[in-house]
Amino acid sequence: MSGPAAGGWHTARLLIRGWAPPDAPALKAAIDGSLAELQRWMAWAKQEPSDLPVIAERLARFQAEFAAGINWACGIFLRSSGEVLGGASLLSRVGPGALELGYWLRNECTGRGYATEASAALTRIGLAMQGIERIEIRCDPDNRPSFMVAERLGYRLLRTSLEPVPYSDGEVAPTMVWELRRGDAEAALAAWPPSALTTSSR
Repeated sequence: MSGPAAGGWHTARLLIRGWAPPDAPALKAAIDGSLAELQRWMAWAKQEPSDLPVIAERLARFQAEFAAGINWACGIFLRSSGEVLGGASLLSRVGPGALELGYWLRNECTGRGYATEASAALTRIGLAMQGIERIEIRCDPDNRPSFMVAERLGYRLLRTSLEPVPYSDGEVAPTMVWELRRGDAEAALAAWPPSALTTSSR
């Protein structure tokens, strides 16, 4: 599957680009500073905190997967300063013709629309990939900030059911599954025009 270029994209306020090993110190600081909240909602965060070399190795793997067109793990950066705000990913684990969109922000960066802005961008990027017809968002039913992103972007709630928990050994948990299909995207994302999504050289 072909995918986006690793250089990244600018939105009105953000730079969204693939992670790279030099980002490890800033990413560790962002995760460690918001660990309690991240562990409440994000299955991967239950394995944190990690040592810096472990995070750098993880980012090298993310970079390789990005280049190979397997998964697209990105950092969300403030365009004006380069500050790490959080992360977002397009993951190819939900079956053919679909990608799963995930996102998180540092505690002090929530409530400003950054997750919605980044998710709108990655929704457009994912649906522009060859062979991708729909994007899914999965979140805990109690995680209101997360499912509000899906609602704002016009995703449709497919179901709330027990679903496998990523990065766990067979655990299941109540999960909201949202979907946006290619044919519905233009109307759903009308407030997030593609003209605001520009390719970055960095």
